Amino acid sequence: MRYILESIRQRLNHRVTLLAGGVGGARMARALRSVLDPGQLTVVVNVGDDTERYSVRVSPDPDTVLYTLAEVEGQHGWGRRDDTFTTMDELARFGVDTSFALGDKDLAVCLYRTQQLENGEPLSAVTSRLARAFGVECNLLPATDEPLETFVQIDTGSWLPFQEYFVDRRHRDDVHAVAYHGAPQALAAPGVVDAIAGADTLVIAPSNPPLSIWPILAIDPIRKAVALHQHRVAVSPLFGGAPLKGPADKVMAGVGLSMGTRGVLEAYDGLIDVLYIDEADSDDVGIGDAFNVAVIATDTLLTGEDRGAAFASRILDSASR
Repeated sequence: MRYILESIRQRLNHRVTLLAGGVGGARMARALRSVLDPGQLTVVVNVGDDTERYSVRVSPDPDTVLYTLAEVEGQHGWGRRDDTFTTMDELARFGVDTSFALGDKDLAVCLYRTQQLENGEPLSAVTSRLARAFGVECNLLPATDEPLETFVQIDTGSWLPFQEYFVDRRHRDDVHAVAYHGAPQALAAPGVVDAIAGADTLVIAPSNPPLSIWPILAIDPIRKAVALHQHRVAVSPLFGGAPLKGPADKVMAGVGLSMGTRGVLEAYDGLIDVLYIDEADSDDVGIGDAFNVAVIATDTLLTGEDRGAAFASRILDSASR
């Protein structure tokens, strides 16, 4: 009992900053939020996927994290639960391409964001205001307030904006390189570097490394803050060497990373101290020695009945010892 009480006390005073993108990042944020005092969690979210559609600013990753923490996410982890698509249906009537579908509630959030940005508000301020409106108490921050866009190079040699590759072309193309336009000039959003430096534990979510985490790390002040941190944990997005969904393994291989756990270690070489991998990849534990990283195999699934709470508890308990 004393150990349990001490563990709870340590968690209540344990500050965690999470680097996140996509559904995996959102679910890791939810798992950590469930075992932390809300004021102790900061989520720094990728904005390389941001785009303009239907004359509104769409921020897919920040909104996916927002909706998941507010418990209103859609069935597949993105979008809004029980949303309607009346606006898309009406636009399609006029011949508008609506393959990038935004539900009506989702569109309202994007419209509000766009209006506030046009009024001169920075993205970080708008994101914080949205979080409060949805009752999300943890600190939700975009990686930067400045333009940053992920591009991928495909077989033809052409460079595509992320959403054209991922949504319009349904990520069917092989990716051979990635670039983050605007990253060299971008500054971290207010509070991001301080949140990393002040965290007791820095966690990199089980997101696609080149497409969701590297855009965050491409911002030099953020990468430097991560490099200086004393306790950095990453979670592999792979299960038996492959993602549950999405092209993470193919993209990693396409940009020159090794397959499986070794590729994840290469993706974060010099930036992590611990890597959690799923028990399906337990044979890879020894690979970490070459990277001076402790590789720990456990159940990393963030769905199911406890939605990752047990796994998040293990991360925090190990960090507190």
